[in-house]
Amino acid sequence: MHDVSEQEIHLSMRTDKTYVSPTMKGFADQKVRIANKVFDNPGGHEFALVKGEVILRETPAGRFQIKATFFETSRGIQTLTIQKFTKHGGKEYFTFLPGEVTRLLKFLTDIKRINFPDEGKVNIADADLEQLLLSPEQIKRVAGDNQQLLAALARNEITTEDVVALGYRKRELRVFDRFLTEPAFFKATQEHRGLSPEGVWQRFFERNPWIFGTSLSLIHFCPLDDRKMEQVVRGFSVTDPGKRVDALLRSHALISTTCFVEIKRHDTGLVSDDQYRSGIWQPSKELSGAVAQVQGTVAAALDQWHSQETVYDVDGNPTGEVIFTTEPRSYVICGSLTEFQTKPGVNDRKFRSFELYRRNLVRPEVVTFDELYQRARLIVEADQDSTNA
Repeated sequence: MHDVSEQEIHLSMRTDKTYVSPTMKGFADQKVRIANKVFDNPGGHEFALVKGEVILRETPAGRFQIKATFFETSRGIQTLTIQKFTKHGGKEYFTFLPGEVTRLLKFLTDIKRINFPDEGKVNIADADLEQLLLSPEQIKRVAGDNQQLLAALARNEITTEDVVALGYRKRELRVFDRFLTEPAFFKATQEHRGLSPEGVWQRFFERNPWIFGTSLSLIHFCPLDDRKMEQVVRGFSVTDPGKRVDALLRSHALISTTCFVEIKRHDTGLVSDDQYRSGIWQPSKELSGAVAQVQGTVAAALDQWHSQETVYDVDGNPTGEVIFTTEPRSYVICGSLTEFQTKPGVNDRKFRSFELYRRNLVRPEVVTFDELYQRARLIVEADQDSTNA
């Protein structure tokens, strides 16, 4: 069994596929990948200069390969190579470097978008070319359809990243709303990803830490640098089990403090089905259990932690983060206030029982999923209003 040569790999590749390599370590430990795609040239004709005479000659069919080396996170192209193998096993290639790739892509984009006002030639500086990328009719249509955005860009110099971030949050907010209001959609997401109901919410908040950061408190909370929100806060030992919290956060401030979040389900009951006494409903077993759980997790962490803790990465290197653990905040995300809504109106006695329970808790604070959604919605709308102002 012989080693497969680069030419054999080249010839076995399919033209309808893009081949991407596994992650590799590149410059400054950035993750690098290599993408490859082949194109089969059916052959054709080209003009050539032979002994001072321009002739038309036939070009042979062949296969070309484009190979791009890029950073995984930013997708910045580092090298772009166009190559082909000769019939004798040799290889012909040409490589573009990062700056050349950028200029090449811009050149190709400009050709597709440029407007030619007449049949004459166009010979124009790059700085002036931007003014000809759209026809006057196209400019009028774009300006008419986006008056508010153009005005905001002029006043506030809103960046592309701002617009993309706002669009992403609006899309994720719609997913949040559908999870709360469309049981079939939530169930389909759960089955598609093979997760428990709590797992669906855990995954959603992991990819949207801004919701906790802006919606739990006036203090901005965020995950520890480069870590998932879910963390083990006390390791296993001979006598004690590990304590895992759904979200371990730190405040984004001059001095960082800790915050614990326990995530339950949006359809978890907040109060028991039956009255404990006339007009009195005790908290549900799930809610009181979640409260006890996060209280136990915080207590176990504080038993082991010092008043301030240095955060280390998986290799034991300090990340530069120091968190203070005095009286950490804690939250339980559980249930929905729609539980108290009936067709005639709100069951005020049930709601009163729930509200009295959570308002008299020292810690944790209980927040329902719909309350968290409404807070996140207001944050997105505020961002939208500032864009349109």
